[in-house]
Parts: sequence; C-alpha cells; structure tokens
Amino acid sequence: MRMNKTKIFIICTAVAVLLALVTALFAAIGFTGPVRSVLKTVAKPFEWCGTHIANSVNGFVSVFADYDRLVEDNEALRREVEELKKETQDSTVLREENAWLKEYLQMAGEHADLQLCEARVIARATDNYSTVLTLNRGTAHGVKVNMPVLTSDGVFGYVKEAGLDWCKVVSLIETVSSIGAYTDRTGALGVVQGDVSLRGEGLCLMTYIDKNADLRIGDRVYTSGGEESNYPPDLLIGEIVSIEANDAGLSVKIRPAADVGRTDSVSRLMIVCGYASEE
Repeated sequence: MRMNKTKIFIICTAVAVLLALVTALFAAIGFTGPVRSVLKTVAKPFEWCGTHIANSVNGFVSVFADYDRLVEDNEALRREVEELKKETQDSTVLREENAWLKEYLQMAGEHADLQLCEARVIARATDNYSTVLTLNRGTAHGVKVNMPVLTSDGVFGYVKEAGLDWCKVVSLIETVSSIGAYTDRTGALGVVQGDVSLRGEGLCLMTYIDKNADLRIGDRVYTSGGEESNYPPDLLIGEIVSIEANDAGLSVKIRPAADVGRTDSVSRLMIVCGYASEE
C-alpha cells in the first residue's frame, strides 16, 4: 500500500512539475492565452493529489517515528519504575533490619547476664499437632536441645531438635512445652504448659497453683528458673486472662507475650545459649 502511494505521488508530482514548467514557459514568452489557463487548471488536481499523498506519506513516517519514541519512553519509564521498586525494597529491608537490631539490643540490655544467639526463620512446618519453626543456627553456633527461645516481647518456646547449622523450635502453646513460673504481683508459683484445647486460641495453661493463691486477671507471669529448669528466671511469659477453680486447685489461662499463635509473622528469634559468666 505504501509503495502504491509512493508511485502515485511520483507520477502526480512529475505531471504537476511538467505542467508547471510548460505554464511557466508560456508566461516567459508572453503567452497568457486560454491554453495557459487550461494547463494551470489541468495541473491543479495533480498538484493537490501530490500534496495529499506527500502529507499522507509524511504522516505515515511520523507515526513510525512517534512509535519508536513511545517505545523508548516506555522503556525509560520501565527502568525508572524498577529502580523505584528496588529502592523501596531496600528501604523496607533496612527498616526491618534496624527494627530487629533495636529489639535485639533492648533484650540484650535487659538480660545482660544471658548469651543470646540471633537466629532467622528459614522454614515452617505445621500439622494437626504442632507448629515447628526451623532456624538457621545449630550445634556449630552453640545451640543445644531444650535451650529457651525468645522474642523481644517474651518467651517463645524452646529448641526441640538441633543439627549442625539448623535447629527446630516449638512454641510454648504446644502440649510438649512446660515452664516453671510465678506471678509478679504476689509471687504465686505454678507451671505453664501447652494445652491442646487452647492451642487454637493462642493460649496456654498455668496449673499446679495453690488454691488459696492471690491471682487476678492481668497479673503478669514470669519464668521461675531454678536448677532443674532450662529457662533462666524472670523472663516474661505472658499475662493471666482467665481464672477457674477446680478440684485440683486453680486453672489459669495465660496469653503469651510473644505472638506464638501467629508463627507466620515471626521471622527472627533469639536463642539463649548460656550465661555471660560462662564466657
């Protein structure tokens, strides 16, 4: 189509030029009669046709030029968007790193007597019985089975299994978890353990409490420690949300301070690998 328009344009232009030359020749020799007028009239359609086709060809060429320019502009915008995305991602990572560093330093400052090993979650496995997190620290980093695991908010759980450069952690709402504990207001003693009926609510139980113990909803619960405990003393476990009396004494529901019910939101943890005095 484009070639046909080009041929027509050339023919019309040639005819128009030829007629224009003849008309100019007649004018030069002083011939201004009706023949010259007729030639000019005959030349007008060819001039119009040539001009129209020339404009069409120019417009067609301009479309291609505009298209190439649009492609270049789009590519430049795409590169700019990718750069902005990368900057946003880098900024998000930096904020997360700073937030985690702040949490880690705060915990290390509050428990200067503990050796804390920072660990990152590298895998999650959930079944009907438990939720297990795999961390990127193992025996090569001093990690051992039964070592406590913390967040900046409080106790998360403990190390259930350890390999050379990995370990598996279960939270304190699992039925395999058991921690000696006390309340901050009156010092009432008990044992905090996971309960299958409360696991879905993200809660755990505090049992083996004296039936005459002074307890209130909102009392905070801490690890009691001791020689037979794997947990150091005075680590925050959570707070009392429910108190019930039964034949065995008191059954108290505890809401953990750490968000153990939503392990998908946990990306980093701290393992208590020992005491500063052991260094």
